[in-house]
Amino acid sequence: MADLTARAVDHSSNELPKNEKPAVLIVGGLGYIGRFLSLYIHKNRLASEIRLVDKVLPQLAWLAPEFSDACSQEKFVQADAGREQFLPKVFTRTNGREFDYVFNCIQKGNNPDLPLILGRECAKRKISAFVELSTGMIYKSPSSKTIASGGCTESAPTKPWVKSATDKLVAEEALQKLPGLKCVVLRLAHVYGEYDVGILSRGLCLAKIYQSQEEEMKWLYGKELRINTVHVEDVCSAAWRAAEWRATVKDGDREVKDGGIAFNIVDNGDTCTYWFFSLLSRPVTYSLSLSHLAQALLASLISSIFHISTGFASPLLSTFARLNISRVTEELNEDMLDPWADLLDAAGITRAGPITPWMEKELLKDCDLCLNGSRAEKVLGFRPTREKLGEEEVRAVIESYKRQHWWP
Repeated sequence: MADLTARAVDHSSNELPKNEKPAVLIVGGLGYIGRFLSLYIHKNRLASEIRLVDKVLPQLAWLAPEFSDACSQEKFVQADAGREQFLPKVFTRTNGREFDYVFNCIQKGNNPDLPLILGRECAKRKISAFVELSTGMIYKSPSSKTIASGGCTESAPTKPWVKSATDKLVAEEALQKLPGLKCVVLRLAHVYGEYDVGILSRGLCLAKIYQSQEEEMKWLYGKELRINTVHVEDVCSAAWRAAEWRATVKDGDREVKDGGIAFNIVDNGDTCTYWFFSLLSRPVTYSLSLSHLAQALLASLISSIFHISTGFASPLLSTFARLNISRVTEELNEDMLDPWADLLDAAGITRAGPITPWMEKELLKDCDLCLNGSRAEKVLGFRPTREKLGEEEVRAVIESYKRQHWWP
């Protein structure tokens, strides 16, 4: 497990009384980001109290051993924070005081009103900082000019391309109108890390299947499609910095008036579809720009991971997929789920873990996720400790699966 100790993070900006640490409430505390955020706070001893709220019991949350203290039963409250009748159970502390920081780590779910429900309660209770974790998929797919200039800034045009992103954008707009709410919004790139269950995990599972079948792994659209990433531990660092910042600034301050309350959180890698999936394959030769060529060379260093050929579908097939995305996704899942089950069975894995090759159709859309993170660096002082997704990070993810007996 990578060390979660804070690296050059200055926590002196907090406006709590001297020597008093903030009390922290994490909604979605047993989710992927929530558990890492709790571990980050616990290891760095940043809080006087941590409460994790989730609908799922710790025993059913696929927690790795290193989370046992940070996500212990004593810190846990089982509740549906999206139902207003449970809000007293969620927010009330035994000492009668309020939480200082509240983090909503639920990025998608069945209740799109959850951020607004939490926001109203935080405003009523005068919480010092409410951190809403959103997604960079709210932006309109950027032009080549925008990509060349560093990606979408926080003021870029919005056009969400997945339902959860639409819900998050609506929530963002509503939260900014709530009087008395001290809110900050983090728009995240694709989050990855050990025990990953997101887009990276699906790519790894698919590669394992293609490896077992000794077939070429082909991907839709062009090799330049951006899929920016950020490591989960860096998300935790950014979330804490954002809470400290929001607790100290006022709505009338220039930083808020000029730039708003939203921040893009992304690493510094120029990750594109070609490079991302070449991590899973042996080197291939394409005519690339200088920056892409450097990443192709990086891909050659890790060709030993799966040793499979990769390629890209023809423009005609990619066009067909754009027009028939539901059908394409359905056929892909039908073709991949049985072989994955066979691999698990052959490895003696009787209880399948949370990783799967099953693909949501939204993840196959021809949309660039290309974010500009310069404002977070300038205002929050946030800089990712993992500059880009590389061999070490990919291997660490696979090793974490092996430790949990999820990997065939």
